[in-house]
Parts: sequence; C-alpha cells; structure tokens
Amino acid sequence: MRRFCRERGDRETERDHGDPMKAHLECIPCLLKQSLNATRVVTDDQAVQEKVLKSVMKELLDAPVDYVPPEIARTIYSIVDDITGCDDPYKSLKMEYNRIGMGMYPYLKDIVDKSDDRLFTAVRLAIAGNIIDFGADIQFDVEETIRDVLTKKFAINDYPLFVESLEESENILYLADNAGEVAFDRILLEEIMDYANVVYAVKNKPIINDATIDDAIFCGIDSIAEIVTTSDTPGTILERCGPEFVSIFRSADVIISKGQGNYETLSEEAGNIFFLLLAKCPVIADDLGVKIGDAVLLSAP
Repeated sequence: MRRFCRERGDRETERDHGDPMKAHLECIPCLLKQSLNATRVVTDDQAVQEKVLKSVMKELLDAPVDYVPPEIARTIYSIVDDITGCDDPYKSLKMEYNRIGMGMYPYLKDIVDKSDDRLFTAVRLAIAGNIIDFGADIQFDVEETIRDVLTKKFAINDYPLFVESLEESENILYLADNAGEVAFDRILLEEIMDYANVVYAVKNKPIINDATIDDAIFCGIDSIAEIVTTSDTPGTILERCGPEFVSIFRSADVIISKGQGNYETLSEEAGNIFFLLLAKCPVIADDLGVKIGDAVLLSAP
C-alpha cells in the first residue's frame, strides 16, 4: 500500500506500506495488559485476575497470526466478561469522561469560535479527544493533549483534501471511537453538518471504552445527527456489521474514521475515508510512519 505524508501546504512525500494490519508480536503483551487492567477495574481478587490472564494467554496461543488486533480484542474482553460477570468494566469511567467532555464543551466551542479556521480547529479538537482511550492507556492528560494538538504540526495532514471532499459530499458517515471523546466529536459534527447529511456510528454493545448509543445521547449527538450502530467489535469490521450499516458505509461520500481501531480495520477498505487519530500504539505508529503522540489526518489512498 502506498501512502503520502503531508503537512498543510507542503509537498507530498511518498512512503510505502505493506499488507493490511494484522496482529504483531507486540500485540500479545498489550492484550494481556488490557485484560489485566479491565479485570482490576472489576475486582481486587488476585485469583480471578490470574484466571483471566491464564485464559487470555491460552486464547492468544491458539489465535491465528493473521487476525487483526480488534478481532482478538473482542475475544479477550469476552473472556473478562465470562470470568468476572461484568460485560462493561469501564462503565463508570466512561460516564465520568462523558461528564468531563461535556463540561469542557463550552471551552472547546469558544476555542473554535475564536479561531481563524473553524473547521480545522474543530478537526484538531476531535483528534485531541482521541487521547481518551482505556485500551491504549488508562492514564492521560486531556487538557495537556488539547494544548499540544492545537499548536503542533500534524505528522500527516490531508486537510485540503478533507475540505474538498466535504464540499462535494451529500452524505457523511462519522465513525466514533471512544466514550468521553464524543463531546469532542460533537464540536466537529457541528462544523460539518452544514455540508451534508451526517450519520454518527457507535457500537451496539459495550467493548473497552468504545462509544455506544448511551454515550452519544448523553453528549447530545442525537440532536444534530442520526445515530446508528456497527457491531460489538473494536474498530469497524464490516463482516460483523448489519446490512443497514454496511449500506450506509458503502453509500457515504465521506467517511470520518476516528481512532486507532478504525484505522486497523479500515486502512485497506474502499471508500473516501479520512482517518483522524493520535498515534498511541507503536505498531500503528510504525504502519503510519509517524511517532507516538503524533496527530494524524490521513486520506485513504
């Protein structure tokens, strides 16, 4: 696969990428850590934690090497659910960060109102919100990330193509990532809703801290966009989604894809897709040719 690294207004720099993202060796300790973190949120019982880890290790030993990481993650979190009896370990934390996000909404809106380029600033803020990711890390500084993303150059910046696509669109599909950052998504949604009809897609049941309908409604998305669901798997694996969503996906003129999981699952998918994310995983950063912490606005080739 061929990608291009662009700064806003810079010339294109060609770089090569290989096959669609599959699980790497680095994914194994990461998934183990995720399973332990999720279990520790649910229980302090070390016997239960050990049982989860051993079950996850067995699953990883048996997993085909060509799985994409989100497929494995779904299985891992189902193990946590089966053993702990909790299908939503991060429920309280998700609501906490929804409240934090909506508490920051007036501040974020003010930043956009005072900016020279409302749309580009809203894109920056939407990407800054992507730091809220319990799958990558449960410790992060949202306000520091906002300051950083508002001032730094993007490692990959296809903003001119993004604007051009919006101007020519009639239907926009916005693929949500995590709870908490939904409030940041709302900032961008409010800027793009004048371009075309917007559909906002969330998970149909809890998985890690991915956004669900409850999170979207809490953040007021239902007042500005139609909300639909995808599946119970991190990212967007079309084979696991219902026919209604697949039809929306295929007919969208522009697809805004938030977060690493959506990049992992859609980086080779056909469509006018724009990936908005912070690189938090070394495997994904390497695939993109960027550094950890870099902001990315990438147009799929």
